[in-house]
Amino acid sequence: MISKTKNVLLTLFATLFMVGCQNSDTDAQSTSTDDPNKVVITEYSDYQCPACGYFHPIVEKLRQEMGDNVEINLRFFPLNSHRYAALAARAAQSARNQDKFHEMHSLLFENQKQWSTSSNPAMAIVNYAREIGLDINQFTDDLNAAETQETVMTQKEEGADMGVSSTPTFFIDGEEVDPLPKNYEEFKTLVEKRLQEKQG
Repeated sequence: MISKTKNVLLTLFATLFMVGCQNSDTDAQSTSTDDPNKVVITEYSDYQCPACGYFHPIVEKLRQEMGDNVEINLRFFPLNSHRYAALAARAAQSARNQDKFHEMHSLLFENQKQWSTSSNPAMAIVNYAREIGLDINQFTDDLNAAETQETVMTQKEEGADMGVSSTPTFFIDGEEVDPLPKNYEEFKTLVEKRLQEKQG
């Protein structure tokens, strides 16, 4: 048992130092919809970014309170200045393969300060995987998989093509939100305004 855990950690450390800051996320999804009762919010985000951490509960509240009126697409855009952001993004993608993307996504933001400043972020991420009941062997296999890295690269390139250069960057039905709302009330107002425009 100890030997297996040690091998898992060695694999994680190898991945951490081999791969630089790129991006990962959910499957390809639309950036807008013709449904007059729904708006699509696309977020490009970095797990190690404090501003992204600030917006996480705001986005979650939008998801919960606006229900079917919003579709939230999460895109990951780890910045080169954040050493462990790519590892975290790949961890979220790997958790998604076991239908636990949202659980890992939330844990990474809720514990951002702990793992991002830890001397052993890989261990923290393995612990999160255990906490949400993932198969650890599959998790580490997916973390190291070429397919995961390709997803990461594709998502980051997609963001760059749309002009994303900082995080978080939000789009509402394909239109960039600039300036960023200061709080939940301002963000909700933007969404409601877009809904009213679509409903004519």
